[in-house]
Amino acid sequence: MGPALGVAATFLHHVPYVGLATAFVSPVMSWVILVALAGGALAGYLWFRRRGSFSATLVVLAVLTVAGGSVVTARMAAAVENAGADIDLVETFEVWSKPAVQADVEATYAIFDGEPLRLSIYRPPAADSAPVLVFIHGGGFVAGSRDVHSADFRWFADRGWLTISVDYALSSADRHLWDVVDQQIGCALAWVTTNAPKYGGDPTRLSLSGDSAGGNLAIDTAYMAANGTLRSSCGGPRPVVSAVSALYPVVDPAGFYDNADAALGAVSRDMVGAYTGGSPREFPQRYAAITSTTHISPAAPPTLILMGAADHLVPTDGTYRFAGQAQAAGVDVEVVAVPYADHVFDGRSGSIGQQAYRQLTAKWLRDHGQAP
Repeated sequence: MGPALGVAATFLHHVPYVGLATAFVSPVMSWVILVALAGGALAGYLWFRRRGSFSATLVVLAVLTVAGGSVVTARMAAAVENAGADIDLVETFEVWSKPAVQADVEATYAIFDGEPLRLSIYRPPAADSAPVLVFIHGGGFVAGSRDVHSADFRWFADRGWLTISVDYALSSADRHLWDVVDQQIGCALAWVTTNAPKYGGDPTRLSLSGDSAGGNLAIDTAYMAANGTLRSSCGGPRPVVSAVSALYPVVDPAGFYDNADAALGAVSRDMVGAYTGGSPREFPQRYAAITSTTHISPAAPPTLILMGAADHLVPTDGTYRFAGQAQAAGVDVEVVAVPYADHVFDGRSGSIGQQAYRQLTAKWLRDHGQAP
């Protein structure tokens, strides 16, 4: 019954509360299908022996579950393969494993309120003028860690990118850092521009990536660097960002605040409210400053956006509006929306989401002159 309910909830992702199952079921759909097959086989054997109505019902449920799960998997895989990924369905059975990955080097790039702002460096095997990929973590501006995606960072490093993940100061109910964090990222990028050669990186080939709130920061700082408005809290050289890959970015903070989702709308409001100090009605200028469309210019770097089409935390309509406005300004923007995928759809090892993020980001960087 459990697999059947999970698959049904995935198809009902627009239904309040019920649709939240998408976040948990879609990434493990291969296992859901396998369990349904095993359960259906057992129910079929019992029906063959006893011809009971209950076992017959279980057989029908198993068949429907396998069929529904297969549709979900096929549509998710097709969406990202059409964008250039090559999904290995066998790898999707590895979703339970989360190997710990250690950075090669850690360093402090600045101090804020007496606390160090750190970054983690993952070196490629042959570190000689490698392109540099800087990642900015998510967490709704109030949480998160630079090492959450460490397995991804090692994946990119193993394929030739000097990969660096950065910290920034987090906001809270009484600390609103909307006008501080972008300058900290500017400082981190200045540090990378100065120090990347020490680790075999080429700072003239610099790309940014980030997820959720970090996706907002990646896009905003890259676009501000392109139009000359990015400031650094520690001075240093101005970075030149060549490409961006963002996962489910909060490009529309006002829409994030006004998220109408019954289950997660309050979470969205608390996050961006802590970052800005209040609502878009109270602080329109603050929201304008952190809204990605504000920073669009023809000079903005090529931008890839991957998002779940069933995202309950970050409304997708704002992302589509941003992409349309950026494209109208002449920016090379591609949006890949993954069906039946929710927020953090890449979070499980081996999942279709993780494979898509890695492969499509690597392809995007290669296609825009950032190949190792």
